[in-house]
Amino acid sequence: MKLPIYLLWLPVIVLFAVLPAYAQENAQPQSLPKYRMELVYVFDADAPEFIFVIGNTGFKSVVSLKKFLNTLPAGSILEWAPGCRQIGNEPLLSTEQEMEDFKAFCAEKNIEFVLIPSG
Repeated sequence: MKLPIYLLWLPVIVLFAVLPAYAQENAQPQSLPKYRMELVYVFDADAPEFIFVIGNTGFKSVVSLKKFLNTLPAGSILEWAPGCRQIGNEPLLSTEQEMEDFKAFCAEKNIEFVLIPSG
């Protein structure tokens, strides 16, 4: 018994339709972007200055840092391990209220802020 040619191609077509859907279901979820923030001390002036650094980008103020954070995709992770040694007047570290405001800002922008205490 000879089968028509289109019946021979039917299993191949079904296979190509099912395999991509199966592969898509089992694909690893894409990881969320993760950024690491550092606070750099600049001792070039009479009083020390502070610069927030994320990757190769620096910010002289919390305001400019927040402008940058506004551009991050929702669900991003911002990690910061400021260390336990401070010289005084560091932005975000000087008062608890500053830190709470920054955490609230990140939560509002759907950025997971991970503060890693040291010491």
